[in-house]
Amino acid sequence: MNYKNIDVYTLIKPEILKLKNIGIKTPNLDCRILLSNSLDRYVKLYNHQNIYISQNEIKNFQGLIQQRLNGKPVSRIINRRSFWKKEFELNEETLDPRTDSETLIETVLKHFSDKFQSLKILDLGSGSGCLGLSLLGEYSHSEVSFFDTSKKSLEMVKINAQKFNFFERSKCINLDWNIKDWDKKLMKIENNIKFDIIISNPPYIPTNDIKTLKKEVKKYDPYIALHGGKDGLDSYRSIFSKLINIIKYSGKIFLEIGNGQENCVTKIGLEHGLLPKEYKKDLSGVIRVIVFIIK
Repeated sequence: MNYKNIDVYTLIKPEILKLKNIGIKTPNLDCRILLSNSLDRYVKLYNHQNIYISQNEIKNFQGLIQQRLNGKPVSRIINRRSFWKKEFELNEETLDPRTDSETLIETVLKHFSDKFQSLKILDLGSGSGCLGLSLLGEYSHSEVSFFDTSKKSLEMVKINAQKFNFFERSKCINLDWNIKDWDKKLMKIENNIKFDIIISNPPYIPTNDIKTLKKEVKKYDPYIALHGGKDGLDSYRSIFSKLINIIKYSGKIFLEIGNGQENCVTKIGLEHGLLPKEYKKDLSGVIRVIVFIIK
């Protein structure tokens, strides 16, 4: 196979312009990531470095660029996304992790500052496992149970847990919080040992708001991970009805919420014996996480 030596920027400059012309905000970064993933060997690329590249690899790169031009997010093209301190593998049934959700990790770390304590953590609706696995990276003596209705999502949890050497401290549980007595089924699996920490980023987009989402979200994120029912609160109702049965009296619950949902979610929590302890804003100033404790 013939390889030629070429400057990275020279190769990607025409593609940068194409992405820029359709309004892509990070055309240079997108091109470098996609080029890296076009090579037979993965390398992190910088603008002004020379690489050896084959014609076939250039063709692969152009194919990935075309997918980006068609509106597919980079993370969905390469099936990976960076979150917190790691890069997570994704599939079509996992939500694309976003920076807003890192607020939840920051909040847990604030409330549980001793990283060497042994904590039993539940990740409700775990998706790729980005939340729970990020916490395992912070708490070296803790374990996480990953709860999800999607078997394909739990497969990604296992892949990511193995990738980060957290498999021995991870447990995957295929359950649905919409079924009756899901809490009892969970407690049976857990030998009736309750949790110190419960985390969740449930679906919270109201039905009528789904159509207003960005194309990259609406088309490529799984509908089940977005849609929270008519008012966006269906998942919170299902979760709150059972949380008091699975959390330790001294435990804390960390829930991600949508923009402006803090009052409604707080009301549901209070109705089920839970008291809001803290409201945490994300980087844009939106209340993104509520911490609950038992009344």
